[in-house]
Amino acid sequence: MDGESSSKMIFDRLSYLPDALLCKILSDLTTKESVRTSVLSNRWKSVWLNVPSLDLDSNSFSDDDAFVSFMDRFLCSSESEQHLERFKLIYELDQHDASRFESWISAAIRRRVCHLDVHNEVDDDEFVKMPPSLYSCERLASLNLYRVFLDHPESVSLPCVKIMQLEMVVYDGDSTLETLISSCPVLEELTISRDPNDSLVAVRVRSRSLKSFKIECERYESDGHVVDIDAPRLECMTLSDHRSENFILQSIGPSAKVDINVLFNVEYGEPLESDDSSRITMIRKFLTGISTVRDMIISADTLNVIHDYCEMEQLPQFSNLSYLHACFQETAWEMLPTFLESCPNLHSVVLEFTCLPETEQVDLSSVPQCFKSSLEFVHLKTPYVVNIQKEGSPLTGTTSKMKLAKYFLENAAALKKLTLSRSFCNIVKEITSIPRSSMGCEVVMD
Repeated sequence: MDGESSSKMIFDRLSYLPDALLCKILSDLTTKESVRTSVLSNRWKSVWLNVPSLDLDSNSFSDDDAFVSFMDRFLCSSESEQHLERFKLIYELDQHDASRFESWISAAIRRRVCHLDVHNEVDDDEFVKMPPSLYSCERLASLNLYRVFLDHPESVSLPCVKIMQLEMVVYDGDSTLETLISSCPVLEELTISRDPNDSLVAVRVRSRSLKSFKIECERYESDGHVVDIDAPRLECMTLSDHRSENFILQSIGPSAKVDINVLFNVEYGEPLESDDSSRITMIRKFLTGISTVRDMIISADTLNVIHDYCEMEQLPQFSNLSYLHACFQETAWEMLPTFLESCPNLHSVVLEFTCLPETEQVDLSSVPQCFKSSLEFVHLKTPYVVNIQKEGSPLTGTTSKMKLAKYFLENAAALKKLTLSRSFCNIVKEITSIPRSSMGCEVVMD
């Protein structure tokens, strides 16, 4: 039997399979490949219409009319009764037809879509409106929206949504987002990337199920913007928000991991003023709110504000903190002993210094509690600068780098490993000769 006859026999066998199984096979193909099977025979002509997944980019069609025709047939055809597992749409047309667009999304929802991903690439100033039916998608498990408009819902029933990503979405008001979040009883992962014109002043996250929350927002003019979090089961929280001035942590998980990059609306380069009592109170409450976390990443911008705060108030104790990754700018690293003193059970620390000037003024004589018993791993990172060294002058930051390495090696009694970035290569021999408080400590380059 020749190869052509063998292939024809396999094809004939496939044709006798039930539609449900053929749809399952086609779902492993791309949408384009799935549609191409319609020309194989009459048996295959309409099978693709019931494939339970659709992943489409309007730009991949020959023109807008071809895309519209395809969407009408796939989603609005009476032949399409199969439940949709996944519907992903990258949407960019020269002429946006609002009613037609909403009919497509509503059709996907009627087919009880499980994973909905809508990515709007229409003109920069146009946010396509999602239909009201979005709020009553009983089977929806994940929702990913980009540059769409959400109207205030009369009611919400999203009992299965576990993952929600809202990127550059515009809302009818604060209550629209708050209602959407609080009406998802099993929501576990939430990501919000804010648009400068999203109409939000207060981002309120109230959820008894939420485990992971991330908010991102660039620096824009701010007037009273607030992030208010009440999520007692929260395990991971990322706040990368230079717009909001107040972060209210009513509750998060007792041993959460946090990544903090906030400014509390303090202007870049401007100090926190001692008479700014309301902002100082906000910072105190925020730091107290994260004082139970287990892992912390904290940005240089945030540490600059905390540096000023430390001159007026004492830091809370981060008694559960085991891992810390902190980034310091310029002379803000003078607060290092104070910051580490507030972490009595710290086990591992990564310290990045964006600029490490030559200075003898930084006092590193104070030995934090964690040096005596718990601190085992230290990683020091400083910028690697290639320059032509003048005879008799040290490379930039050499004195400060030696001072840092010496501080940990001479005082950390439980230290097992000190890891140094490439920028320490010119002084690594001197560092390895420093007497060590911990006899078992090794010094390595990363």
